[in-house]
Amino acid sequence: MSSRQSVKPAPVHSRILVPQLYHRQPVISRLVSRYGLTVNIKAASLVSGSDGEGWFDLDLLGKPQQVTNGLSYLQGLGVMVQVAIANHIQLNQNSHPFPNTSNENIPLESTHWQEKFPQQTSQQETQRLSLQLCILQNYYEKPIISQLVSRYHLTVNIISATLQPNQKNDGWFDLDLWGKTKQIYSSLTYLEKLGLPIWLK
Repeated sequence: MSSRQSVKPAPVHSRILVPQLYHRQPVISRLVSRYGLTVNIKAASLVSGSDGEGWFDLDLLGKPQQVTNGLSYLQGLGVMVQVAIANHIQLNQNSHPFPNTSNENIPLESTHWQEKFPQQTSQQETQRLSLQLCILQNYYEKPIISQLVSRYHLTVNIISATLQPNQKNDGWFDLDLWGKTKQIYSSLTYLEKLGLPIWLK
């Protein structure tokens, strides 16, 4: 094997500005499922119900054609894309809806999330699960949400997001997961094993 073949491609750093029209669309999830990219969210600010744009700083990892196709998809939606941006932009201090510790949310424990899917529910039935996920600082370099799509074949819609640059604080995401019951079971087990705090809604 030549040294050229063994070189791992560097991620493409980009910022995307997501207009309000696409706030409830699984835009980032599709970069993984449709274009085969690994997407790591490095920073984010998206407020549910806001009229303004949300933004995500992304590391996109894949073959050059996959990255090109993914970026073309975003541009086709009208999502503004800035490539190779600096990551020292501060979040809007008024856009922190997390953590949500409402009594309506259920801290993740096996018995709780299993109750969401009764035993008589078909493992092949499509389900929707809303949850809040905390990305701890030591997991910033791991594409957790991307893994939910590529490994467990879920559609993941990011409803709200707060993740500061440079690992200043833990990140918080409100997510809608869509998939077969078995896939959602497996994904929750994966998150549980990582020790990431989760609240079911």
